[in-house]
Amino acid sequence: MKVSFFAAGLAGLGLIAAGCTNGQSGQRATLSNGAQVVQVTPQIRADLKAQGLDPDEEVCRREDQIGSTIPKRVCATRAMWAARTSASQGYTSDIQRDALRTRAPGS
Repeated sequence: MKVSFFAAGLAGLGLIAAGCTNGQSGQRATLSNGAQVVQVTPQIRADLKAQGLDPDEEVCRREDQIGSTIPKRVCATRAMWAARTSASQGYTSDIQRDALRTRAPGS
């Protein structure tokens, strides 16, 4: 009985580990709202290299968390931070652009 539970547990861990890898070699980053996943593109990496920065260097930052007075330490590569910043700016400009559109009366 103990052996079957142990085997089932190992099989479950194997499935979880397999689900954690997506088989893609690119880096992915999630915005703080958790809704949007951004991809590190070759263009972002080239822009960082043109600025004389290593895109694979790990950089840690402290981010304020809603509902907490203790900031959370978040570590990611420079390329991931750049992709996250770019996506956040694009998302903000989309919201602002949509807010400026006038809607037809009654719609």
